[in-house]
Amino acid sequence: MRGRLQAEALAKRLAATPLDEIYTSDLSRTRMTAEMIAARQPAAIPVVLTPDLRECNYGLWEGLTRAEIAARFAEDWDNWNKRGLTESPTGGENFLSLAERAGSAFDAALQDGKTVLISTHRGTLRAVLCHALRLDPADRDRFPVSNCSLSALECLTGRLPRLILLDDTSHLDAGMKG
Repeated sequence: MRGRLQAEALAKRLAATPLDEIYTSDLSRTRMTAEMIAARQPAAIPVVLTPDLRECNYGLWEGLTRAEIAARFAEDWDNWNKRGLTESPTGGENFLSLAERAGSAFDAALQDGKTVLISTHRGTLRAVLCHALRLDPADRDRFPVSNCSLSALECLTGRLPRLILLDDTSHLDAGMKG
């Protein structure tokens, strides 16, 4: 319920920003958020489902707390914490793999002169930001990313993307009251 209210607040905020397209992970939460945003746009816009925008595949760790992972997969957990970029959770993928697919999805979404929104997951957004800003994927934890926050990049032809907004949740403060 809280997530849906947050998504509604974000959609309301973005209603005044005409978008040309929305790219989203094909998983339910981000897809729902993307569809809510699209529904508030002044004109119909496409919502493109992109599996490459999915969150990191945590394999057998999915749905477990950090304490549970540390207890059940002690050696893998230790390796993940020491070498998180290249180490994979048991049956999952490493962050470099996530960064590669998220970067490819970002590049595919860039379209000259269009205003595009990407609705994705925290880890994936961090990978996109590192890719777009030409930062090392190891710098991913430097970006705070809250649920239903808004971050924005200005991407002009022939220029490097410029970060103009990061982890803005002001719409949640206003939208979650009353």
